[in-house]
Amino acid sequence: MKFRGKIVDVACLNHVTRVISTISKLTKTCVLRLTADNLFFVLSGKVANGGVSMWCELSQANVFDEYQMEGVSSEDNEICLEVTPENLSRALKTVQNAKAVKPTLSSISRVVTHDVPVDVIPRRLWHEFKEPSMPDFDVSVYLPPLKTMKNVVDRMKNLSNFLVGSRS
Repeated sequence: MKFRGKIVDVACLNHVTRVISTISKLTKTCVLRLTADNLFFVLSGKVANGGVSMWCELSQANVFDEYQMEGVSSEDNEICLEVTPENLSRALKTVQNAKAVKPTLSSISRVVTHDVPVDVIPRRLWHEFKEPSMPDFDVSVYLPPLKTMKNVVDRMKNLSNFLVGSRS
């Protein structure tokens, strides 16, 4: 299994950093599932027992300028890793002011290496991290940018544990 990605666009880097930072506030560990086309952050709790589930999908073409991924085999061309989002978030925050994120051997660039520990998930457990089936819906919700939502929710969480919406 191999994975290599390069992000040059600072806006993409900031977006990924905000997504991972938000995920790190929801859970201590999650699964990072890498496929040829997408990155998925998955938390599959047992909802029937009061657990929480999360499914976050990022298209690699919208994030990476260079993306190479080789899975276990051509039939199972994906990689599943258990990660600590806080570690990823911390590593990404240190490079937010960078013009490009890619270690080089050039003497004019600074090389920063972050070792982020991961656990490789055995193939026999991959079925637990497939996209959940969703019922048909007839409602669409449009939200403001994630950064704006985060600021509002952070302020509101001190007011109450519950939020009640109303229909207009």
